[in-house]
Parts: sequence; structure tokens; C-alpha cells
Amino acid sequence: MPLQTGQTLKAETLDYTLTVQNKLGEGGQGEVYIVTDGEKEYALKWYKAEQTTEEQKEAIRHLINKGVPQGIAGQRFIWPIDIITLHNKTGSILFSIDNNEPNQQFGYLMPLIDTQNFAELGEVQAHLKPAPSLTSLCEISYQIANSYRALHLSGYCYRDISAGNLMFDPETGQILICDNDNVGINYESHSQVWGTMEYMAPEVVLGEADPSTQTDLHSLAILLFNLWVWHHPLHGEMEYQISVWDLPAKRRIYGETPVFIFDPTDKSNQLPNDPEYNTARQRWNYCPPELQNLFNRAFTKGLHNPSQRVTEGEWQRLFSQLKDGGITCPNCQAENLWWQGQTKLDCWHCQTTINIPPKLVFQYPSGQHIVLLTYKAELFQKHIQPNSDTAEEIIGKVVQNPKNPNIWGIRNLTQSTWTATFPDGTLTQIPPQRAAPLKLGLKLNIGGIEAEILA
Repeated sequence: MPLQTGQTLKAETLDYTLTVQNKLGEGGQGEVYIVTDGEKEYALKWYKAEQTTEEQKEAIRHLINKGVPQGIAGQRFIWPIDIITLHNKTGSILFSIDNNEPNQQFGYLMPLIDTQNFAELGEVQAHLKPAPSLTSLCEISYQIANSYRALHLSGYCYRDISAGNLMFDPETGQILICDNDNVGINYESHSQVWGTMEYMAPEVVLGEADPSTQTDLHSLAILLFNLWVWHHPLHGEMEYQISVWDLPAKRRIYGETPVFIFDPTDKSNQLPNDPEYNTARQRWNYCPPELQNLFNRAFTKGLHNPSQRVTEGEWQRLFSQLKDGGITCPNCQAENLWWQGQTKLDCWHCQTTINIPPKLVFQYPSGQHIVLLTYKAELFQKHIQPNSDTAEEIIGKVVQNPKNPNIWGIRNLTQSTWTATFPDGTLTQIPPQRAAPLKLGLKLNIGGIEAEILA
């Protein structure tokens, strides 16, 4: 039964007595309420009677005991804090004494999200909240891939990746992942929920496989596509011609005969010639070629071959590079994304040709990473230690010489000295708070990682 304002609840493990304040919303599994312990507010997911099983309760207990995945990536999950049950006025738990009655309802406590700063994708698409810029969208996408990578490396699968479980700050790109009660041990634990059908992998739709990290990769690709294109990757002419959007129709589109709307060879499900689809066409064209290539792989080879799906690490590397290629149009101030190899960039908004600034090229054993040295470029700890707990810490930034604004440099914001090598072989030290000159051919050693300024 639903909870009532003022109703008293008790935490199973923590010494919390909670009072229901008001209802936030509801979904297929239950309702969400704001509750308070008298000092702090929390969110409470309260399961509907049919979802109240001992198996689900044990699954939540496991998540609470195991804890959230480590590091910054794990902190983005709104993880269960404790199991919550009903109490009577004397403080004892209310148990049913009739074995024929359903199990006692329960819920779980979690942190309360600041909905003033965080938005759902649907709110952005409905223009109720501002759309993120291209570089913020890169950060949102990077953090999504980064967090699901951390979850999967912890031995879990999410099983219900969808836009409904994601919130993000359109300005900063910070994300939060909600509804983590269906997270389970990969290939082991059972779940009452198999996902949102629009995000399910074909083999899950057809009942040929259980949710797993491999099926999560398909759901992740759909979520990222929705974020960038504001459309479902399989909703084209085939879906357009369906008059009754029922379960058999969904099974056909998502499981039996799925075809990518931008498939480079199979045009059977391309976008219909209808103005309603113009936004999807335009936003697809805003996607840099490398992003389009990964989407093509995800929804062609990856549709029926899980081993060909794009991994979280691949998405993570792509969006990190795309963000570091962000550049503002000098004419209309629209943000654009430069990609490696481009010698010419025309603004997507006003078509002005944008001059490409010098680049700082980091060299790693596995390859390279390029940062465009725009006037607002910043270097982060992740550029020298990608998996560090302080990966988002700023370690350097492009600055102007206060005595001569025409001279630019890269300021050392770390506590360690950098080594700079000039093109003629001359070495110099760049102590903390000093700047290395922004000079073509200059090589920097930053924390043991080599980087060079190139045209």
C-alpha cells in the first residue's frame, strides 16, 4: 500500500527513524518518497506489494553490504543505504502473522538528488531544462561510460540501463545514475526486472539470453545515441509503418528484425521523409565522424554479435578525446568539436571557417591523446593518470602573460616541477605556478608523461 505523509518508518541496520514527507513519483516497481530523520532528507523507494519478495530484499542487502564501486566513477551511483520497513507506534516491526498474506512491504533508502541542478533527458528534449553544450555532452557521455565500466569491473551488471535512470547537470556534465536496486552479479544473481524493452539487446527481447554485462553494452549504446541524436537508433521506416505499437511490434523492431536507421548499407529502416524526423537528421550530422563510426558498429555488427559491441573503454576514450577537441566559433560562439586529422573546421551553426590552434600531443604506450590549446584549454590528472581517483583534478591551463597578452603559455598547477625541452635541445624547469611558453616543438614532461606542442 502507498505510504502516507507523516508515517513513521525504521531503517533495518542504521539507527534511523524516518518520517514520510511527500511523494516524488512512481514507476513500475514502486513509489519514491522524500523522508527525513529530523535533520537530513533522503529519498525512499517503496516497493509495490507484488514486488515485495525476500529475493529482492536479499539483493538489496547484498548491494548495501558490498558497497558502491570504488572511486569517482562509483560515487555517481545513487546506491542503496539501508532497507526500510514499516513500524507501529511502539517501534516494533509490523510482521504479518498469516502465512497466506503477502510479504511485508519494504523499501530502501538512498541519497536525495538535487533536481534543481540535475535534469533528465526527457526534460531537456521537452525544452523544460537547458540542453548541454557539445563539450558538456562529451563529459556526460564520458562519465556514463566511465561509471558503467567501474560497475562491470566490480563484477556487476546493471540490467536496466536507460535514459529514465540517468540525471545530469547540463552545465558541468556531472551525472548521477539512479534506480540501482536491479544491479546484480554478472551471470549469477536473478532479477525481477530485465530492463526497459526499448533498451534491451535483441537476445534479451527474444528470451535467448539473460541480462549481462554484454547486454548492458547494447543498452549503453542506445542511451548514448539517444543523448546525441534525441532519437532511438531502430525507430525508422519500419517503426513508422506500424499502426499498432504493441508488444509484438516492439518484439519485431527490437528483437526479430532490428535495423539501424543510419545503416550504411541496409536502407530498409532509414528515417522517413517526414519533418518530425528532422531533429534526428540534424543531430546525427553534428556527430563527429569517429562517433558516427562507433554508433555504426554498435548497431550493425554489434546488434547480434555481442563480441563486436563497443566497450565502455572505447566510448570513454572517444568522448575524452572529443571533449579535448572542443573549440568555440569566433563568429557566433557556437561550440564545435575538432577531431584528429582535420585541417579545416567549419562551424556547424554559421559555417564560419575556424582556425585550428596548436595542439598538445600526449604520448602513451597505447597511443596518443590530443588537447587543442584554445584560450580556455585545461589539462587534467586523467591526461597523465587515466584511472586515478583524482582524474578530474586540474593540473594545468592555458594562460596569457600578464605583462604581454600576446604571449601565451601553459601554467603548471601541480605541486611538482615539469621539465621543458625546447626545439634546440635546451632544457628548463617549470616549477609550480610558472608557465611553459606555448611554442611549437616544445616538449613537456608532466609526471613522467611526454607531451609535445605541435601545429
